[in-house]
Amino acid sequence: MKICFGVMSNFKTFATRKILTGMNLTGLDRIYQQLDTELGMILTFHHVRPDPIPKFSPNAHLSIHPEFLAKVIEFLRGRNIEIISLDEAQQRILNPKELRRFAVFTFDDGYRDTLEHAVPVLAKYKVPYTVYFAPGFIEGTADLWWEGIESLVRQQDGLFLQREEGTVELDCSSLSKKHKTFQYLLHYLTNDTPELDQHRRVREICWPYKIDMSAMLREQMMTWDEVRLISQDPLCTVGAHTLNHRALARLEPKQALNEMVQGASILEMELGLRPAHFAYPYGYLAAANARDFQLAREAGFQTAVTTRPGMIFPEHREHLTALPRLSVNGLFQSMRHFSPLTSGLPTRLSAKMKKLNVS
Repeated sequence: MKICFGVMSNFKTFATRKILTGMNLTGLDRIYQQLDTELGMILTFHHVRPDPIPKFSPNAHLSIHPEFLAKVIEFLRGRNIEIISLDEAQQRILNPKELRRFAVFTFDDGYRDTLEHAVPVLAKYKVPYTVYFAPGFIEGTADLWWEGIESLVRQQDGLFLQREEGTVELDCSSLSKKHKTFQYLLHYLTNDTPELDQHRRVREICWPYKIDMSAMLREQMMTWDEVRLISQDPLCTVGAHTLNHRALARLEPKQALNEMVQGASILEMELGLRPAHFAYPYGYLAAANARDFQLAREAGFQTAVTTRPGMIFPEHREHLTALPRLSVNGLFQSMRHFSPLTSGLPTRLSAKMKKLNVS
């Protein structure tokens, strides 16, 4: 069975850049910033590395350059936005006062490049930060499956995928067809594959094409010795990120709670301190919902962050396990794009001016 796809477009990225640039050039974002009541923002980072971006790089949004990280810090301080720890942000949400707007830096997953390329920048500017770790990435029971299928599609001109309904032939012979195939595999692994089967299934897909998922983990993720090293940095707060980086909303309640509790327990065993803060893997609506926000409270976390875009408002004091974040996106590594995001205007417009998104 051969699958055909429609043409994939970069129109959304192009349009978003135009809108953000327009807000920046007109000063609309800066005017709005003076009018809204947000307390601050929590920023999401993944990879920070100097490597050039390959021509086919569907995960490019997850990677920024160290130089851009420094620019983000300088920009925020230039706007009189205070960069604080997650513990301090929690206290400000619980007890809002007339203080400067704040920003919190959070790094997901525990990539080695956080230690090698982000931490030196953060140390230079004395910026506090949080790193959310999933022990499964360290132990090899979870996979960077989205990077595995990127490597697979980049290397091949064609693929065969075994599904229950038969063999699917996937065309990777051009750049546009590679993007379509990547999207197909992305949907297959996050929608058609049961969450608990994802680890096994991605390895079955990649192994015939000599994509070594275990080697990818060893190359990209911190070891326990490196986790212990970064945890000793007085600027660092260690957070939990489940045991195996599961999309919790796709699990039964007991399974989801077990992922949260076991991940935190292993970090406590290895580091001697139980994490008080949590990040939902993937963090979008289909991966973390109101049920999971309640489970995070039951697991004992003081805060939990999503990737739902938004600013932090005083009203979030009643929803500390459903906090929004702003992604520092590798496709928007320009201050004319980043600056409007920090005003809160783009996310308020996309949310039809609602402050909370906690359902």
